[in-house]
Amino acid sequence: MVIQSYSFFPTNIWAGELDVDNEKLLKRIYKFSKKTKSSTYSNVGGYQGHLFRDKELCDKIMECMPRAKELSSYNFYDWVNINKKGDSNKRHFHYATNLFLSGVYYVKVPENSGRIRFYDPRGPFVRVAADTAHFIGKNEYNFVVPQEGMVLFFPTWLEHDVEENETDEDRVSVSFNIEAY
Repeated sequence: MVIQSYSFFPTNIWAGELDVDNEKLLKRIYKFSKKTKSSTYSNVGGYQGHLFRDKELCDKIMECMPRAKELSSYNFYDWVNINKKGDSNKRHFHYATNLFLSGVYYVKVPENSGRIRFYDPRGPFVRVAADTAHFIGKNEYNFVVPQEGMVLFFPTWLEHDVEENETDEDRVSVSFNIEAY
């Protein structure tokens, strides 16, 4: 007897690497941070500057964005994150009905500067069920270890956070939401 397996409710996270001059981008980010006030959304400490609007980075991200078909139109909204030692980002999501995907591009990632953690969206009841524990595991969350040049795309509704930066160097990233029409 052949048993077929269906995977009906997977949650995809896409990862890639962009060809970006991170040194130049880092200079633009620090210049931007000096003239733009920090916001407080998910950050615990650290700097979060909205409306960075770096066209070169946006174009590169949109070139590799996962999609089943071309979008007729879109809006790209990005913000800068600079996390110093002890800074982190609390658990949150980016959900709004007009959002297509969320993501983050890693500009500077010193070792031990914090992993991004994605939480199982199915809730605790699924994780404690015997079949889930046996076939999949009881993970409440999974980590991705960021690398400089890495871009991640994920569903806007997927809860995530970022661990505390344990180094004396800044962790710098550009987060984004993509609206599709």
